[in-house]
Amino acid sequence: MKISKIGLAYHQIGRGQEIISILIKYGFGAFVSKSGFGKHFVSKKRLAKIESHTKNERIRLAIEELGPTFIKFGQIIADRPDLVSKELRDELKKLQDDAHPMSDEIAVNEIEKQLNKPIDEVFKTFNKKHIASASIAQAYEAVLKTGQKVVLKIQRPGIEKVIRLDLSLMEFFAKRIQKNHPDFQAIDIVGVVGEFGKSIFKEIDFTNEAANILRFSHNFKGDETIYVPKVFMEHSNKRLLIEEFIDGLKVDDIEGLKKAGDDPIEIAHRGSKLMFKQIFTHGFFHADPHSGNIFIKDNNVIVFIDFGMMGTLRPYHMDFLGKYVLGYIQRDATKLTEALLLLSGKRHYDRVDELEFEISDMLKHYQYVSMKEMNFGDIMNKSIDIIVDFGLSIPPTIYLLLKALITIQGVAEKLNPKIDIAKEMEPFAKELLKRQFSPAKFGKQIFSTVGDYFDLIRDLPKEISEIIYKTKEGKLKMQIEFQGLDMLLKKMDHISKRISISIVLSALIVGAAIVSQWEHMKWVGTVIFLLSGVFGFWLLIKLWKTQKFDKDK
Repeated sequence: MKISKIGLAYHQIGRGQEIISILIKYGFGAFVSKSGFGKHFVSKKRLAKIESHTKNERIRLAIEELGPTFIKFGQIIADRPDLVSKELRDELKKLQDDAHPMSDEIAVNEIEKQLNKPIDEVFKTFNKKHIASASIAQAYEAVLKTGQKVVLKIQRPGIEKVIRLDLSLMEFFAKRIQKNHPDFQAIDIVGVVGEFGKSIFKEIDFTNEAANILRFSHNFKGDETIYVPKVFMEHSNKRLLIEEFIDGLKVDDIEGLKKAGDDPIEIAHRGSKLMFKQIFTHGFFHADPHSGNIFIKDNNVIVFIDFGMMGTLRPYHMDFLGKYVLGYIQRDATKLTEALLLLSGKRHYDRVDELEFEISDMLKHYQYVSMKEMNFGDIMNKSIDIIVDFGLSIPPTIYLLLKALITIQGVAEKLNPKIDIAKEMEPFAKELLKRQFSPAKFGKQIFSTVGDYFDLIRDLPKEISEIIYKTKEGKLKMQIEFQGLDMLLKKMDHISKRISISIVLSALIVGAAIVSQWEHMKWVGTVIFLLSGVFGFWLLIKLWKTQKFDKDK
């Protein structure tokens, strides 16, 4: 075994023990209870404190103590109604990503290591006191030699190794849970952990975030209602990200906005419009547009920050969105059902009538309210809850979309309680529908279909000719599979063996009868008779057991 593998195993054992001790501390499994084995490891005072919290609260507290990997996992699970209950999701949304700050000296050394040069060679001024600290990175302010004010995000040294170790243990525990608890088979917890692993490794690679900023900036080029921070690629890498410092007010500072001469109502209109443009026009959207990630510059200009978590919609996601919005506007349960089945990849679904009934029943709650009073995010959330109850799967991006819609609606309504989100969304939805049902797209689809048929007609004579040729030459092979044939062959093999044994046994008995007629060989016949009797008795028992087994089956 390699030394590196021994080291990894050693760290896994140590971290595994730490995880188990935290689970015991918060009373999970059968470890801690009034009558459980775990009570011997926890004081009565601690046990009383544990029991003062609900189960969901204890899950959150345990996750916070388990560290950054588990916190990130909990935050993602908080937006997955297909995995956990609403009560637990509400509790997980309280997860705090606040971490004990790392030493500023260590952080500055790490910045210089990533820059590959002293700080003084890159920055005119540098504030060595951090301005923010999270579980994965720490932030600092500085001014480049050019005079540009920037913010640096430096990754904690060794955090990638910690995450890799935690993910390997999470995968191990997930496999054990899946194996020992059949109830989790429907969730595919191993797949969820694998999906999370891909997501978090993208997030800790700051080159991905830098690429997201550049793409986002390109999408809104020339739009004066939004400002996208510059990213300094020449100084950024996988573990260090340097962006333009945004000097503005937070979007939820309504009094501050008013004093600065900004208009909260206009900001609400612009913010929702920009979000819908990201979703319906570009199919590339900020997946976490909460108030802490939105700043306002002069003249109501909106600035999004923190591009680590972005959602990307594939063409069939956009098709779903168009069909769903059409069904939503028309309050048509059939169209909504078709859209949801498209999303889940089910072209033919044997429970479609039941699903449509549930969607229709959900819509009846809104039949006496105006479109303005309807809540798009809430209705989509309920729709997804319904199809999850039917055991249908949803792409993870859709959960990000749902989260983004609900979050931006909350931000907009705080700025302007009277805002009509449906009205703000309508022009973008209509434009999407126009693109989906445009003559150009329809013509392209027809052209593609005709092309497929042309390929079929072109290749068909050649394929038929090859089949005829192989038939004439006797080279045409057919593979036929009979279900249950292996079992039949095994049974025939057993029967043939028993018939052979019976024939040999009969021959022995006849031979023994002949030999026993010879006086000098009578003892030989007697021995053969005895052996044949024992052998025959054994064969009868085997046959009786086999028949009994067949009857039981």
